Amino acid sequence: MSNPNSWQPAENFVRNGVRGNYTVALKVSTFHFNALTAQSSNVAIAALLVLYTPYHNGLVSASTAKLSALGDRIGDTQTKSELFLELTQVRLPIWQQMIGNVYARGTAAFKTLFPFGLDVFHNGTIENKLINLRTLRDKCTADASLAAVASLITSFYSAINNARNTQEGEKTIVGVGINNQQDAIEAMCIQMFADYGTIVSLFPNGPTRIKSFIDVVTLQDHVHSPLYTGVVNTNKIRKVATKTVTSLSKIKVSCDVDLMIWVNDSAKNPIHPAGVFIPANTPTIAEFPGLGNPDNRVFQIHNLSLTTKGHYTVEFL
Repeated sequence: MSNPNSWQPAENFVRNGVRGNYTVALKVSTFHFNALTAQSSNVAIAALLVLYTPYHNGLVSASTAKLSALGDRIGDTQTKSELFLELTQVRLPIWQQMIGNVYARGTAAFKTLFPFGLDVFHNGTIENKLINLRTLRDKCTADASLAAVASLITSFYSAINNARNTQEGEKTIVGVGINNQQDAIEAMCIQMFADYGTIVSLFPNGPTRIKSFIDVVTLQDHVHSPLYTGVVNTNKIRKVATKTVTSLSKIKVSCDVDLMIWVNDSAKNPIHPAGVFIPANTPTIAEFPGLGNPDNRVFQIHNLSLTTKGHYTVEFL
């Protein structure tokens, strides 16, 4: 925001009204685009439409790309998680049986193939799981008597490693998509504000005509959109919204990492309710009293992952 002593009419009221919220931005942009289209029989308005169209289309395209990337990211995360589950529940028991047919369980030769035991495959980090899987693959490949199981491990390692790499790539794409969306919102706000100046110069004595081009009601409405999307860093708490909630409120949350969510009296208050657990890739509807005191208004989330940023969607129902 500008300095309180600055000349207020010089501020970009479109940017101030949108507040970076895509839902609001798309609504006011569509209103302005449709108004320009409806009055494009006026040569000057037709010229404004030509100028504004790329900004409106850019906003739509950037947001579509971001949502598509977020969907891909969640899908890729789910694929990777399914493969790791398959590793522990299906593949490892089969490989152990095949190896046991060559080297009896408990022997030094058998133990050498699993230097850190099997617990690392169940409870280790993703990187530890991949390292131990790669080690098992290499050791079996080097032993001619284990050629059959080595082939199976090599094939599965390739699939799970590719899934991991794809997921990491999608994280970058989602981040770029969010940045592009914010850039598109900013560009639209600047162009609409510029259009407003031109429209005032065209109809200086027609306030009603001027207002017909701008969705003033939405820009002046400070009730936030019920839908919020964003990113929360690893092991961080983030304020999603400051919103009036009641004991009747329901909040639908989805994210590609595990979350804890709650409602607090202040984002700076280190003491907060225990909250409600939201498992990764499992959209969940949460209600009070688990969220905390319904008189509080600050909705917060905590990314429980120590390694992965979370991409979330929150909807107040």
